Amino acid sequence: MLNINVVNLYKIFKDFYTLTGARIVLFNKDMESLLEYPTHKNSFCDIIASDDSWKKKCKDCDNVNVEECARIGRTLKYRCHTGLFETVVPIYDNDILGYVMLGQVLLKESADETKEKLKNQFDEKTFPGVRDAIDNIPVKSAEELEASITILQALAAYILSNKWVTPKKSEFIRHIDKFIENNLKNNITVNDISAEFHIRRTRLYSISKEYLGCSLATYIRKQRISYACKFLRDTDISISEIADKVGFLDYGHFSRVFKQNQGISATNYRKKYRK
Repeated sequence: MLNINVVNLYKIFKDFYTLTGARIVLFNKDMESLLEYPTHKNSFCDIIASDDSWKKKCKDCDNVNVEECARIGRTLKYRCHTGLFETVVPIYDNDILGYVMLGQVLLKESADETKEKLKNQFDEKTFPGVRDAIDNIPVKSAEELEASITILQALAAYILSNKWVTPKKSEFIRHIDKFIENNLKNNITVNDISAEFHIRRTRLYSISKEYLGCSLATYIRKQRISYACKFLRDTDISISEIADKVGFLDYGHFSRVFKQNQGISATNYRKKYRK
């Protein structure tokens, strides 16, 4: 459910790589890769991921650490299951929209030892090109790695402030509409939708205004009236039954809200538009 500015993101990712020599990837909150730099597929991680069992280990490692990042709500540096250092930074605006990840690098102090261990673990016959890939893993001093992380954090804030990563309008509205349709007769609260989509209330208010053009409560009421109009046009159900079906327990309240929205009463609407 994210809309991304690919052109601007690609340029800033390329600049980040030029400056730091570390690969950078943008993920959505479900850990689906949206953009990466470099895009070549001959890195150490790409090569070992050609084996399904190692691919699963890599994915499980990423998921565990991203979940921890989400739990603590801040940058997380960790050492992956093969001994490489990675860092994940949340793109955070009241709620986590996605993540940017720096990887995969070795610390200068232990680089030779780790490379030798990896070469013994992954043989060239099973993983063609793996020795060269291991030799090409970026090596950083502890100070250089921390500097790269600081830049990555600034980059995440810059991406957010420029709205290069935003919730996708069409997807957001589609999911909201489906939730309302499935709960039309129920009392739908902001808390219900917040829990359903794992979006904090403050963020929900913000994106509702931006993408729906009104408050969430107003939008839900409009959707209820929209369904009432459909029932009035397409069915012979009584108006009091329609009011109940679209979530109005009080018929008088339904009548007032319907006339406010449509400019005419429900009875006159049916007479005018009945198919």
